[in-house]
Amino acid sequence: MFRGHKFFTMLISLLGAVLLWLYVVTEVKPQTDFRVGAIPIGIIDRTLEERGLIITAQSAESLSLDLRTSRANRSKLNAETITVNADASNIKEPGENIPLACVVTLPDTVRSSDVDILRKSIDTVKITVDRLQRSAFPIELEWSGSVKEGYSFETTSVVIDPMEVVVTGPEKEVGTIERAVVEYDISNLEETTVVTAPIRFLDENGEEVVFSDLTSYNLSQTSVTLPVLRIKKIDLRVEYLEGGGVTSDSASCELTPDSIDVKGAANVIDALPDELVIGKVDLATIPNYYPTSFTLNLPAGVNNVTGEKEVQAVIRLSGVSTDTIDVSDIRLLNPPDAKNFITRLTTSTVQISVRGKTEEIEKIKADKNNGIYVEVNLDTYGNQTGTFSVQGRVVNEAYPSVSVSGSVEIGVNISQHTEADEE
Repeated sequence: MFRGHKFFTMLISLLGAVLLWLYVVTEVKPQTDFRVGAIPIGIIDRTLEERGLIITAQSAESLSLDLRTSRANRSKLNAETITVNADASNIKEPGENIPLACVVTLPDTVRSSDVDILRKSIDTVKITVDRLQRSAFPIELEWSGSVKEGYSFETTSVVIDPMEVVVTGPEKEVGTIERAVVEYDISNLEETTVVTAPIRFLDENGEEVVFSDLTSYNLSQTSVTLPVLRIKKIDLRVEYLEGGGVTSDSASCELTPDSIDVKGAANVIDALPDELVIGKVDLATIPNYYPTSFTLNLPAGVNNVTGEKEVQAVIRLSGVSTDTIDVSDIRLLNPPDAKNFITRLTTSTVQISVRGKTEEIEKIKADKNNGIYVEVNLDTYGNQTGTFSVQGRVVNEAYPSVSVSGSVEIGVNISQHTEADEE
């Protein structure tokens, strides 16, 4: 009985001691000192970008606090619940080592009056501010190597899409950019090729610009069309239309230029003949020495590399003569009724032009009965009387390779028979 009472007394004493300890801890000595470290320092810069400014450096990223508060509050205070900010909103110009006060904000669950900040590891953070630059750069192609023999890389027809890149960042970084380029090795290209290439930014020395995380650009690569055309040499010539006593054997032609280089898509150029007719020459109508020119007309999709738009030509005829002969053989066709009308020629001889090989012309001139005569058709004159100038047709039966003038004027007199004529 006595032992049980003693145990109970001891239990009551222990409980009292615990309650006394709790009283001392929470009431008699309620405060405790502790440290919160690695609290991130945030920079408030709401209007910097509007002013064309950007923060490029910060002296410290975090700080630590020595705090005093109740043990109940201690569990609520840590690096995630405590906020430290530095306000840069009032900065209006670029600068280095600009000091900003670090302002501590406690969580809403803890009253500020219940916490003492004994010490901050730093009171201010220093920042560097630069001007914010936004610049657009045209994208250029830098190529290396060379296309295959017989092909042409058309540098002036390169297509870059998009053709410019916009870079935004600190002036000290963006301002060092001189050019934006894409690079490609065109070696052995045989046709137009489209590639996607990364964009590189170069400074004035041709060195690549290295950016910090503060600089950004709206695209990192672009599409590039690399036009490659086939080249071919084509000889030029004229086509002869034989006639007028002249054959192609008697003609020679000197062309300037006598050939051109053309370019285009491989399938178009390879389909072209090796020789191109630039025009036709009627040998019946030209003199022995005939300078002229021809306009170059190329098929669609074919470009003249040489550049000439016209070809100068000199055509010479050898062994060809032009002369005149007298023809007295004039024949009347379909004259009026001879019983009632008398038809007389008032033209006895006409001169006609002959053209052909020199030896043929000489034969005609030597042959008085050369087989060349004039026909005069009177079938439309009916019973008309008077003197008329009638178109005659020159006929050449003996020298088919010789050209003669096509028509001449012949004088004809038509009169009625009279009694005196009959006597």
